[in-house]
Amino acid sequence: MNLDFFAELKRRNVYKVAIAYAVVAWVLIQIATQVFPFFEIPNWAVRLVVLLLIIGFPIALIIAWAFELTPEGLKRTEFADELPK
Repeated sequence: MNLDFFAELKRRNVYKVAIAYAVVAWVLIQIATQVFPFFEIPNWAVRLVVLLLIIGFPIALIIAWAFELTPEGLKRTEFADELPK
């Protein structure tokens, strides 16, 4: 694979978003598996949480690729590159 692609992933903070998403997803799954049985929520609800988190992962990565958080707010990456540092 092209090394420029991995450099672009790093520049667009896709790695950071992936790690943060994985950590938050793990915490949410742990909470769901511990709390849902206490409130007698059906077991399929935990599976639903896991499924939604899995589906949301690539969506989060696509958003991280396309947008960048700047002091002026959320900007498309192409426009954020043009902003003064």
